[in-house]
Amino acid sequence: MVFKKIETQELPDIHSHGHLYEHEETGAQVLHLANNDTNKSFTIGFKTPPYNDNGITHILEHSVLNGSKKYPSKEPFVELIKGSLNTFVNAMTFSDKTIYPVASTNEKDFGHLVDVYLDAVFQPKLYHDKQILAQEGWHYHLENEEDELIYKGVVYNEMKGAAASPEGQIYDHISSQLYPNTVYSKNSGGDPKEIPTLTHEEFIAYHQMHYHPSNSLTIVYGDLNRTDLFSKLEEYFDGMGKQDEAIDLSIKPSQPKEAVHTDTYSITAGDNPAGKDYLALAWHGALPDETLDIIGLEVLDEILFGNNQSPLKKALLDAEIGGDINSDVSEIGYPTAFMIMAKYSEADKMATFKDVVQETLTDLVDKGIDKERIQAALNKITFQTREAAISEDNPRGVIYAIQSLNTWLYDKDPFINLQFNHYLNELSKKADEGYFEELIQRKLIDNDLFTQIILKAEPGKSDKQEAKTLKKLQEYKEKISDDERQRIIKETRALIERQETPDRSEDLAKIPTLKREDLTTDEQEYPLEEEAFNEETTFYYAEQFTSGIDYIDLYFDISDFNQSEYECLGYFSHLLGKLATDNYDESALQTEMDTHTGGIYGGVSIYEEREGKIKPFFKISGKALAASLDDLVGLMKEIAMHTHFDNKSELLKITQRLISNFENKVNFSSHGIVANRALSQVKPTAKLSEHLGGIDQFNYLKSVRDDLKADDRAISKDLTHLLDKLMNKARLNVLYTGDAERKETVKNALKAAFNSLPSKPLGDKAVYETGEKQSEAYITAQDVNYVGLGSDASGHFDFSGATQVLSTAFRFDYLWNAIRVKGGAYGSLYRHTRNGSVALGSYRDPNIKNTLDVYEGIPDYVKALELSEEELLKYIIGTLSPLEQPKSAHSKGLTAFNRLQHKITKDDIVELKKEILNTDAGKLQALHKGFKAVIDDGSVVVIGNKTQIENQKDLFDKIYELY
Repeated sequence: MVFKKIETQELPDIHSHGHLYEHEETGAQVLHLANNDTNKSFTIGFKTPPYNDNGITHILEHSVLNGSKKYPSKEPFVELIKGSLNTFVNAMTFSDKTIYPVASTNEKDFGHLVDVYLDAVFQPKLYHDKQILAQEGWHYHLENEEDELIYKGVVYNEMKGAAASPEGQIYDHISSQLYPNTVYSKNSGGDPKEIPTLTHEEFIAYHQMHYHPSNSLTIVYGDLNRTDLFSKLEEYFDGMGKQDEAIDLSIKPSQPKEAVHTDTYSITAGDNPAGKDYLALAWHGALPDETLDIIGLEVLDEILFGNNQSPLKKALLDAEIGGDINSDVSEIGYPTAFMIMAKYSEADKMATFKDVVQETLTDLVDKGIDKERIQAALNKITFQTREAAISEDNPRGVIYAIQSLNTWLYDKDPFINLQFNHYLNELSKKADEGYFEELIQRKLIDNDLFTQIILKAEPGKSDKQEAKTLKKLQEYKEKISDDERQRIIKETRALIERQETPDRSEDLAKIPTLKREDLTTDEQEYPLEEEAFNEETTFYYAEQFTSGIDYIDLYFDISDFNQSEYECLGYFSHLLGKLATDNYDESALQTEMDTHTGGIYGGVSIYEEREGKIKPFFKISGKALAASLDDLVGLMKEIAMHTHFDNKSELLKITQRLISNFENKVNFSSHGIVANRALSQVKPTAKLSEHLGGIDQFNYLKSVRDDLKADDRAISKDLTHLLDKLMNKARLNVLYTGDAERKETVKNALKAAFNSLPSKPLGDKAVYETGEKQSEAYITAQDVNYVGLGSDASGHFDFSGATQVLSTAFRFDYLWNAIRVKGGAYGSLYRHTRNGSVALGSYRDPNIKNTLDVYEGIPDYVKALELSEEELLKYIIGTLSPLEQPKSAHSKGLTAFNRLQHKITKDDIVELKKEILNTDAGKLQALHKGFKAVIDDGSVVVIGNKTQIENQKDLFDKIYELY
């Protein structure tokens, strides 16, 4: 065996045994986290420090997945997803590392994923195929002599979108200012201004140096065959030799580059910049071997900023430093930083910002931090870490891989971050000895490794930069020779031809996939019992092993609430647990919740049965260890029945935070926003969702903010009215997820707690309408676009196995190639749900009209779709994959409840799987007429760049400014 074991550790916190191995020839290390989890994972990572801002590490992450020696098709990564039952497949670029994680519960599938990924990272085609860098990174794009010369590339456009985020810019500035002249002063994702400087020669040289076994760290997790795994690794490690010099990522923190760094970010041209600046303070926090202090800083962050009543956050909000205050313990890489950010501020408040922070921290050190607040923070983080260790909603092996790399990458113990209970217990003991006060003094007050960032709002900055780039490109086009121009045109057309040319069948056949006999229509049973709770309401019980945690979800029937009340309901849902009640002020309530529970929060759930009946519920959810049931139920009662809405100052703070959250969502999730907005014009359920959390809710929040600033108290009356209307025995249903022997205890506790509720008959069921049907565009300060289309397939085709297989074909073939590969967007979405909703969206897209043309081409694609048995099988497997994802105990309980409300049974899921397995090409092609009607009837919504929207204004009925 060429791997030798060098260390073993018991890891009870993650229910695993840790085994560390080293490949004798190359020195490559492999960590096996062994346990009985069937959701196996494999993660291989490389130290990849950037040397400038050209995005080389990020572009390589994309490019190695574009074909390899064994698997030479253009994108084996995509082909693999089509035919895999994976539970996770991705690749990620960090500031100093790049990782390639996969996970699957299917042993055979897991082996396929590992095979393809290993060949991709060690034997990529990019050495000899320059078109890979051109497609994934950047290229000059000129299809015809008369066209404008532009830059195009997937990462180029992705980073144009990322650069629009002021929060992202703050993090970049903090890293570059705190750690000048180090790898952490570079933008590993890539600066769009610098990406076009990357050459193919640099590209190849970087891969040769950094993607070597000696520079790799591999983490495998779960119940897997270690011998088989090592054999796969040996195929790529053996004979590679050992690199002469290891890559050292350690740094010695020095004085920041500038005491105060000032820059600007873009807001929409013509927008008023007043009150839209960002301010940040940041300190160097710790190095990888300071584990106790790193976890201590995370607890301190919760103590100081965990909620609006936390001492430092409250002081900054009360001093009106910003409309929203954020903080973070940022694991930048080798160093960890502590930062505070004020949003909706003014540059001239920086001195006051700094003074308030220093005065508040000094006061906390001098007087001592409230012990209950410390204990609450420790309890909250302990609950979160222990719950995560038993949750199956996310691939635990991938999460643990990233955690282990946070020390292992820097030649430290890989097990440290997997032993969190030891450090949390130590912090709990040290808290009584003044540890957190000492930590504030040492890491914040007396720390001169400190910087200040001012980011001013600049109207139209992105448009001016884009115009400057375009002008520079046209000047370059005019300056170069005719031969050079023709060379660019030839290369552009050759790239398009490559993108449009199907892979050779023999290349596709090399990609491993499952067989039909590996597939099953089996479906797990999610038990759900029903008992009477109050008169005409129900107590639902989902028996699951929850490791001693009680999960309680209160469902208040709101079927008689008018549609006009939903915007206020959406706002109301975010207020519960954050405002004073009869027996607690805001601060005491937060401390009680953090001390005794895993959280209590509100929301709205909307269900639609097959026949179209809409069933909405207002939901209050809570969770706690069994020993804290009385505290959990008491607090849920207190919040549900006795919340006060008369504190204008607190309402304004929360409102500002919600507005901030939505604006951040625009920067990172606008494809979802436009898709639902478009759907809201054709589906009533989507319109309700729009009221609750979409652009309607955003506009409502802005009006509430203005009213609160004007001292208008109407909102307090509206909220109180909603609470009074909600608190009715006739509305209250309960879902309990937990252990069988606790069912009666939980039920009785809830009945006693809510027994005093009045019981009143519900009103007539409300009728819900769609939004006005119109093509809409929303202008933001972005250089990219998000293009959405929503339609109703009801009456054109039914939800079926065939339509779901076609959905997979859209996502991983038609839309992937047309919007991402050829169009240069970062990605796209397509979904078709049981209620007939069809939604499309593009993500960080340089196009608008071209993308709409792609959507219009869907019927022709369907009509012409011809699939071999092998191709069809891949789509079938990829369609089954989401139906096989592991779930946590609570998610299983929620799934059982949700299926009941939708009137979906286990047999329905089995039948869907059968339909998927029985799909043939003829069934898919027969859908083309229905898709033509669906696309033709669709509504269009776009969020994006001002210039592009205005240049294509004829596409829209209405154009708005989003902010």
